[in-house]
Amino acid sequence: MAGINPKSRFFEESCKSTSCQHGNAHEGVGERRRMTVATWSPFGSQYFKGVDPQKVSDEILSIGDEATPQQIVDAARSESAELHKCFEWNDSKAAEQYRLQQARDVVRNLVIERKEEKPEAPQIRYFYKTDNGSGYKPSVHIFKVDDEYQSLLQRAYAELRAFKAKYSSLKELEEILALID
Repeated sequence: MAGINPKSRFFEESCKSTSCQHGNAHEGVGERRRMTVATWSPFGSQYFKGVDPQKVSDEILSIGDEATPQQIVDAARSESAELHKCFEWNDSKAAEQYRLQQARDVVRNLVIERKEEKPEAPQIRYFYKTDNGSGYKPSVHIFKVDDEYQSLLQRAYAELRAFKAKYSSLKELEEILALID
């Protein structure tokens, strides 16, 4: 496994408190466990109520240097695993949830064909979700109705802020991330 990237702001800041010089001490999974504490994101804390995030992260880390979704599901099959609580094990309910995810995938992947545009022109999604309480709406409707357009714009800003939070530890993106907000 590679050592901690010294360009990462997260590890740079967390290592300051332990007098780390980005040496081999961080190479093992056990050291990563002692160095970082897991918690749920705001979404995760609503979705995974009663599930210990530290136990879940430890179970995923115990899989190895990297974990595939299949390995995570396999580790979660044991009823004694904390990960087990993160999954729907009733096959009928799980199948319905999967179909709902497939429906989301279908809608997210439909784009408007623009024959008059250059091939490198950005594609426009055919449908968008403008808020958390509604379904997907046709783009042509959203772009014509100001309230809908403003809702989509606010959702885009929220996604940009989430992107900024997700990648704020990467120094190479500092200039780009500074433009968000």
